[in-house]
Amino acid sequence: MNGKNNFNQRRRNFLKGFLTLGALITTDWLAPSFVYSSCELTPRESSGPFYPLNYPDDKDNDLTYLKDKSKKAKGEIIYINGIVQGENCEPVSKAIIEIWQACSTGRYNHPEDRNRAKLDPNFQYWGKAITNENGEYSFKTIKPGSYPASWFWTRPPHIHFTVRSSNHSQLTTQMYFSDESLNLKDRLLQNHSKKEQQKCVVTFYQKKQKKIGQFNLTLQNL
Repeated sequence: MNGKNNFNQRRRNFLKGFLTLGALITTDWLAPSFVYSSCELTPRESSGPFYPLNYPDDKDNDLTYLKDKSKKAKGEIIYINGIVQGENCEPVSKAIIEIWQACSTGRYNHPEDRNRAKLDPNFQYWGKAITNENGEYSFKTIKPGSYPASWFWTRPPHIHFTVRSSNHSQLTTQMYFSDESLNLKDRLLQNHSKKEQQKCVVTFYQKKQKKIGQFNLTLQNL
């Protein structure tokens, strides 16, 4: 229970500091063309064991550089955009979105990750954004690597999302990449129905030399 309480306290402290300092969604590097989807709830998943113990100095939505911007993270750069909406299809503004993920080698910046792959000192590992008045958000990051969850299970590339809004239930989920053979064997993804899986698996497209995918999120109304 102490570990769970500490985890919740870290999140409360983050949220308090985040709202105090304020944060703006930056979309200068991306002008998305959003496609609205059905408003069925996004499937829930656990936060997993590697939610960060400490937040990076950079608390923004570009994970490819750290604060000094001197060196770029390794890996394939991707752009994720999307719409946060309620179950009645209404856009949710001022929703706080966190993402966290492994670097390109498949390792998390977390002391409990026993993966022997190398960490990337130039990758942010965690980021945040706030939706605009239309419920839109964007992230710039890298495609994470796969990693061994156990000797018989290798997790496919995925990115963790948590979304908070004052008028909706908190959502924690994971975004997966299409055309990954490991998706077919992943115990967490396959635990969802085929219809639910479709809401979590994103296809990325090349557009103006940028690889862009759209991940829409539907929250349960309070």
